[in-house]
Amino acid sequence: MNERYQEHVALWRYVDDCYAGAQRVKFGPNALEYLPIQPLEREELNTRGVQFDHSRYAFRRKIATYENFFRPIIDDVVGLMQRNPATVRFGMTCDEESAPEVVKLKDWGNAFNDGLAGLKNRLNFAQILYGRYGMLLDVQTDRAGLNPSFKIVEYDPRKILDGQVEHERANQFDALRWVLLDESTKLFDPDQKTWRFHPKWRLLALDRRGMYYVAIFQGDAIQEQWRNFELLRPDKRMAVYPNFKGKILDFIPFTVCNVERLGVQNWSRPPYLDVARLAIENYVVDSWYKMGLYFHATPTLAVCNATRESNDVRLGGVVWPKSSGGAPVTVSILETSGRGLAELRNAKEELKSVLRYTSIRDLLEHAGANSSSDSLRIRTTAGTVSVAAIDRTGARAIEEQLCFASIWSGATVEQTRQRISYQPDVTYLGAEFQMDAAVELLKTNYETRALSNRSAYAFLERAAPGVLPSYDDNVRQIQEERGALQPNGERSTPKTQESDDITPLTNQKEEK
Repeated sequence: MNERYQEHVALWRYVDDCYAGAQRVKFGPNALEYLPIQPLEREELNTRGVQFDHSRYAFRRKIATYENFFRPIIDDVVGLMQRNPATVRFGMTCDEESAPEVVKLKDWGNAFNDGLAGLKNRLNFAQILYGRYGMLLDVQTDRAGLNPSFKIVEYDPRKILDGQVEHERANQFDALRWVLLDESTKLFDPDQKTWRFHPKWRLLALDRRGMYYVAIFQGDAIQEQWRNFELLRPDKRMAVYPNFKGKILDFIPFTVCNVERLGVQNWSRPPYLDVARLAIENYVVDSWYKMGLYFHATPTLAVCNATRESNDVRLGGVVWPKSSGGAPVTVSILETSGRGLAELRNAKEELKSVLRYTSIRDLLEHAGANSSSDSLRIRTTAGTVSVAAIDRTGARAIEEQLCFASIWSGATVEQTRQRISYQPDVTYLGAEFQMDAAVELLKTNYETRALSNRSAYAFLERAAPGVLPSYDDNVRQIQEERGALQPNGERSTPKTQESDDITPLTNQKEEK
């Protein structure tokens, strides 16, 4: 496999475990990596014959707390990217300019049948958690092989094993030369009544004529099949040339979306890997902190120059030792100071304090209504500028898949560029607009009259979408409340102002 793949697959597994939570971190297959065994703990296991479940290490791991502040950060960022729906267009004047099979991708066209909105959610999640995701435009038919339609097949980054591009065409969407995908799964054996692992690889490649084909490798000899396969002259028994209504492509309709760039050879580290590592470091420190609390809260009773009369000694009881050899008996409690515990507690707090520089949640929660407009804008911009860049990259990836479908359905490249558009709405500041800030806007506008009432009302609609009536209905209601209109719609007093110049209610003074 690709060396970069081997490097990144360990990072993907790391962030995946941290996101999954305590059960995976503390007791999963990589638990010993996240909470290393101390040399003395290992010596206890190796030389004293202590069973693992009864060892000090097992006890330390059991009482430690894994605080999963990594998951809410991932969920918050992904949720932020879904606040505003993206704008999709399939034609310059109307969507009917594109083939119906292309337009259908907006609402269907994937394994979950949730359209582009669901696809964007999963894509953004993979970008934020892993930094990589794959999408393949495939053609599916009914059981009779009729009624072809497009389907976008999604691939976890661990499923994209390797690939190559043509460097002389690296700036074009059709630059991919070949890509190898892992589609291994577990299949049910009806004879043995068991689930068995079934290795399967899918190759997407261009032959020597530059035509797109697919080849499948499966079974126990899958690696040997791959090594012996000729990419430019594929075995006719294995190669299948996908077509849509008789058209075969001269490019591979596969998109690899990374954090800020597209392409199978553009690698990105998980963007919030530092937060995952902070969560693991906090977990390790907490294990020693809880262990220290346990030993500090259970002091040792030391009895000198005495014989042992009974093993039944309990906390809160009284010990009556007998003198041994006539020497005076001394009984004391061995305790430790709390300095070490305080240092461990400070270490935990310092680790958490680092989150204020990485967490989008902290930035948004502390940019409240009492903040000035400038500070609100600065905080939100600082917290979302990189998120917006990731969002735009994901949108380019989805747009590329739609372009593939347009070209495969018969449109030219130029027609596709004019018709297809998928743009995210990254105005996250507007999504966080506070009602108190809206009230402050009305007060300011009453004093300055910089905006018309209609323009100011647009801000209110943005602050409370789906709550306020239309502007004209709102003006009518205000006039009714002031007695300007009777319930039957007739005017009771002469009109003195235009509807677009209704005096704001804010800061009005009572007439005496």
